Amino acid sequence: MGEDLYRLLSPRFELPPTQYVGRVTQVRIGNASPEGTRAYVILLGGAKNLPFFDDPSKTGVRPSLAMQVQARPDNIPTTVSTALGDLMNDPVEWARFCIKECGAEAVQLKFNVKAKMDGDGTLEGIKGLSRRLVEELDVPLIFSGPDSKELEPPVLEAVASATRGERVLLASARLDNDYERIAKAAITNGHVVLASSDCDPPSQKMLNDRLLDIGLSKDQLVIDPTTAALGYGLEYSLSITEQIRLNALKGDRSLQMPVAAFPASSWTAREANLEGLCGDLYSRGLIWELTTAIAMFLAGAELLVMLHPEAVRRFRLLMGEAGFSEPPTVKKE
Repeated sequence: MGEDLYRLLSPRFELPPTQYVGRVTQVRIGNASPEGTRAYVILLGGAKNLPFFDDPSKTGVRPSLAMQVQARPDNIPTTVSTALGDLMNDPVEWARFCIKECGAEAVQLKFNVKAKMDGDGTLEGIKGLSRRLVEELDVPLIFSGPDSKELEPPVLEAVASATRGERVLLASARLDNDYERIAKAAITNGHVVLASSDCDPPSQKMLNDRLLDIGLSKDQLVIDPTTAALGYGLEYSLSITEQIRLNALKGDRSLQMPVAAFPASSWTAREANLEGLCGDLYSRGLIWELTTAIAMFLAGAELLVMLHPEAVRRFRLLMGEAGFSEPPTVKKE
């Protein structure tokens, strides 16, 4: 009786041997010599199963890490601005810090230009800063336009021409902006496009199909189903990312693209920024970004874009302590 009870209380867990017909397309960000000047490229995609359902004997792999820098910093939380200090005055020095001190494998430059696009916000100024980033840094690059459906396409067109041949990621094409202009700029100049939707798989599928119809190939698309902050819809981001991955593996070619997530957006949660709530503000803000990053990783994101230097360091530390290896998607050339 005791032996039978022991067997009942000690079940052996085995992963179900599911075989999917689909596969996530591999996408390269960055061009190394002779096509470009990057020291290495980032390879995303290639998954044939849901996250952590592969052979359990294999070592897990953490996502590739990018960090956000901004031209004309806007709405930077005090916790972050205190950590960065004068670095925020020069986006190139800010980016260099992210690479050397935080171990970021890529950099996202976000242009916060205004409607008049005066001074450095002119298209020529945008081209100049983009070229400077290419010339002074050798990591794969992501460029984001302003949060304006009118300004985003011309800004990304300017970036695309200034960085021709470097295979940067242009963020973002959306259903509510002129995504055709962004797609054509990527095709002409040899770049990759981030296709963004608002937590809605049918919209993501529609946008992907339209971009493919324009002429982008599947290996020129990364998708961003939207990263909602902890407490502000993170559970939607998780379930939708998982649903997109599952549909892709089942054979939906319109969704077979790697996912990028933006834990940097977690700082929009008021709880990450307000004094007098739940203990120390500094630790709370870091935990807010870390939690969002880990959650999106578990859902299948292969590229994370983060903001706070210490959040990136702690994420790398946690991944190391948990036994995850450095991403093989970073290939030295």
